[in-house]
Amino acid sequence: MRVNRGQGSLEYLFMIAAALVIILVVVRAISGISAPYSTALTVDPESLTSQVEDQGSFKVEAWVEDNGDGTYKVYYRIWALEKPLTGAEVQLVCFGPTNNVGGLDPIKHEGILEPVNYWANYWTPVPREAFPCQVQFTLWKRGLG
Repeated sequence: MRVNRGQGSLEYLFMIAAALVIILVVVRAISGISAPYSTALTVDPESLTSQVEDQGSFKVEAWVEDNGDGTYKVYYRIWALEKPLTGAEVQLVCFGPTNNVGGLDPIKHEGILEPVNYWANYWTPVPREAFPCQVQFTLWKRGLG
């Protein structure tokens, strides 16, 4: 029985090709996973400047505007800068009395936010006594990087 030398090399070539295909499938699957990221920005009428956290591939910001009647609007914006975001949940948490704060339920953003776009919303009225407040963000971004 005679074995061709080239036959073994061809089998190794097929095994290497199969391994590369498996690695490609695993990399594609991992890049499709949504990884959560959480952060919080503290806002207060004393500091009417925008609070920003820039992570490079996305950015979150929050700020306060005076309604002129002793209440305030608390705004936020979520930017997809380099990679898509696959969802977000944002909640306003105030450290003062919240019985007159409008809309304290979490705000959910669903779907794909492609770069360069943003999601935004606000809460109002937020009385002066409710401050300081935190805008708490949980974002899901595509891929693990």
